[in-house]
Amino acid sequence: MEESGENPTFRWLMIFGIIGPIVAIGFVIIDILVSPWYSWSKNALSDLGVHPYSFLFNGGLLFEAATNVLFVIGLKKLRLASTPVSVMLIVSGLALGLVGIFNEHHEPFHLIFALIYFILFPIGIIIFSLTKMTSGKGYIRPVGVLLAIIGLAFIIVGILEDFNTISTGLGLGFYEFVEAVMIGIWPIYTGAVFFRK
Repeated sequence: MEESGENPTFRWLMIFGIIGPIVAIGFVIIDILVSPWYSWSKNALSDLGVHPYSFLFNGGLLFEAATNVLFVIGLKKLRLASTPVSVMLIVSGLALGLVGIFNEHHEPFHLIFALIYFILFPIGIIIFSLTKMTSGKGYIRPVGVLLAIIGLAFIIVGILEDFNTISTGLGLGFYEFVEAVMIGIWPIYTGAVFFRK
């Protein structure tokens, strides 16, 4: 056992924080590339979940949800995340997987699970980043808080755009994608930092 109280036995679980978002975002990009009808000015990302290649989008979300569970278990085992924060990150991460199961044809469940992920997950990142367990862990705190705040800001603008409160000329999918990238960078960075320690 190290001085920090971390159990290095579970450090390998950090790999899932790295590969999960890369695979999920990669699948979304591939799905967009094979879908010429998709428009950043008109569509939401969820529109990719209800067409002939929807297995790419939905599969990516399910993969990310599963790897997120293993990653957060790793954070807990390394004594970097408290139980409440771990539960918040796991529940909101599983909500992403449920977005892939309950597609746009299954409202209101689809919207509920999407909002849980897009709002609760970045809040979980902020709480994780500000706990004393991350104190002295390099740039974990500022990186986590910054990525989560940028992600939340983008999804709020996207929601306002979707409800025609503001007009930017971009569809909800653009804002969802930016937030997904922002909060996807967090486990990649965090996983890399603690895998190397």
